[in-house]
This record gives sequence, C-alpha cells and structure tokens, in this order.
Amino acid sequence: MKNLRTIAITAIFVIGLSGLAGCGTPSHLSVGVHYTNPSWAPPYDEGVRYYYLPDIEAYYDLSDQEFVYLDNGQWLFSPLLPPIYSGYDLYNSFVIALNLNVFQPWMHYQYYVSHYPRYYYHNFYRTDMAKIRGFNENERKPIYWRQEDRDRINDLRKIARPERKMEIPKQPQQPNYYGRKIGQPVKVTPPMKQPGKGKRRG
Repeated sequence: MKNLRTIAITAIFVIGLSGLAGCGTPSHLSVGVHYTNPSWAPPYDEGVRYYYLPDIEAYYDLSDQEFVYLDNGQWLFSPLLPPIYSGYDLYNSFVIALNLNVFQPWMHYQYYVSHYPRYYYHNFYRTDMAKIRGFNENERKPIYWRQEDRDRINDLRKIARPERKMEIPKQPQQPNYYGRKIGQPVKVTPPMKQPGKGKRRG
C-alpha cells in the first residue's frame, strides 16, 4: 500500500513538473524542428521551413535546400537561382519567414503574391527601411538587421568570387493590395497544411 502511494505521489510530481516546463515557452519553439539556414538568410527561427522572397516571387525550402520559382507556368526546384536573377543580391534581400504550419506555399501562390506584393515594404516600412531585413509571420513582427549579420555579410563579400555584371533592376510594379492589410501573417487554412500531419502549433 505504501509503495502504491509513493508511486502515485511521484507520478503527480512528474506530471506537474512537465506541465510547468511548457509554461512561458513560445508554442512554435516546441516544434523541435531545425533546418540548416543558408548564409544569406536572416537569423533562423525554430521550426520555419520556408522563406518567401517577394521581389522575385520565389521561395526557398530549408528542408531540401533549394529555391522554388516559376518558369513557363511550372514550378522549378534548384539549389541556385536561375540566370535571370543573377544580379539579385540575396544577402540584402527582403525575406519573409513563413508560418511554420504551411506546406509547399508555392501551391498557394495567390495568397503570397497578393499579400506581399513586390517592393511593398519600401512604402510599408518607409522610415525604418534601412533597419529591417524582413518579416517573421510566426513572431508577427519585422526581422531587424543585427550588426553581427552585417559584419558576416561583409566578410563573405571579401571572399574572392567571380564578378557578375549587375543587371538593371526591373522597375517596381504598381502594387495591388486587393484591399488586404499587408505585412501581416497569411492565415494558413487546412488545405495549405501538409497532408496527414496534425496541428503543429498549440
């Protein structure tokens, strides 16, 4: 009888401690998924799998370490950007860390191209543009440049690389916001989640 009481008390104690361990921890950090961040990307946010690059309307899949971009009506997958973007500076690109619940965001392209139009951040963050590197949908706030990131990028640029002729940047298109608020997280609907996966955030 005494042993049963001891076991019961121990079980209650362990359950109580495990409940306390979860208190105060951001829900997306409990996912426990960590991918390798490319050198050009902003600081990594636990659980994030995809980045969206609005200026070139392309995605980056951290799991497969490849870009996903549209070409002749088809989504192509490649570890490098296509030659048409050879003048695009990834190290200074505006990057959106997508909602960690989303799966294959390019299959829901209309959400992202209308929600984050090309160059929208120039007007949206007008006065703070020099300080902002991107937007994090999970934290629901901008990603700010850190001095160590600027220093790291400058060091990477000192490494000898073949020079590429910079292309004349395409003129910004007149953004169409479709009456939506921009710079806010895109709501992930059930069809946008990975098939057979349960809800990953609490």
